[in-house]
Amino acid sequence: MKLMIKTFEMTVLATFSVLFAGYALFIYPFEKLSEKMSSEVREKKLKYTPTVSQG
Repeated sequence: MKLMIKTFEMTVLATFSVLFAGYALFIYPFEKLSEKMSSEVREKKLKYTPTVSQG
């Protein structure tokens, strides 16, 4: 019974590890790239960037 529980725990851990690594390697870079290319994001960055006053 203990062996079955340990096997199940390792399976769940391995599944989430693979899902996390897959997201980090394959999906996240494309999300960041599309964010950098988006004109809407660029406009919002310009709108909300704090201005530095000289003086």
